[in-house]
Amino acid sequence: MDYLKCDPQEINYELLKKLYDVDTFAGYTDAEISEMTEGFDSVPAVLLAFWKNCGATEKLFSSSNDPWLNLEYRRKYTWVKRDSKEYFFLLNENQGCFQVAVRRADMNKENPPVYVTERTGDNGFREVGQGAPSITEFLMGMLLYEAALGGLQYFKEDILWYEEEDAEEIEKILTVLPYHVQNWYSEKIDFYTLSGNEILFIMKGDTPNGTYAANTREAFDHFDELIGNFGEY
Repeated sequence: MDYLKCDPQEINYELLKKLYDVDTFAGYTDAEISEMTEGFDSVPAVLLAFWKNCGATEKLFSSSNDPWLNLEYRRKYTWVKRDSKEYFFLLNENQGCFQVAVRRADMNKENPPVYVTERTGDNGFREVGQGAPSITEFLMGMLLYEAALGGLQYFKEDILWYEEEDAEEIEKILTVLPYHVQNWYSEKIDFYTLSGNEILFIMKGDTPNGTYAANTREAFDHFDELIGNFGEY
């Protein structure tokens, strides 16, 4: 199976299984999804499919650096339901600085864009910018990003600072995945892998930076041999 045949308009479930070392996904029930979406008349079809397929898969979400607003989170934190007036929230930055969300007005679309928002002084939210042009691209991109930040067992403990030439050389060695997260501490985040067992992200902009991880020690050591000489601490 070619895990690296990716389309930003689709969730690559096989790549997620491979990267996160998941044998079988666990999904949410219809009742659980109804609880999560209380107050919304419509839910994007791709989000429903994602939740039903793997929304309750602990490995995908339990070690995330930035908490996903899954069912467990929504039951614990009342702000989500209270503040979901104009947006349906998907992710909360780990210090609460940003929230990623779908506009309420877009919830009737099959695969709408998502936006990075921040709180305003009047308990509202303003948009920092578009996080991704579709839910599928955001979900894939952010799951790859969170994997590299410690969602996998073996990870680089430092952020590396790259030159543009470094990224060009890395692209000759690794496969560039067609997912991007935008306006998340950078203009955009690019993702790279060798075999699907490892992931590198590079935040593009004036000062490109990133880090990498893998799902086994062997995969990490090989990945580190290939790209560990690029970038500076």
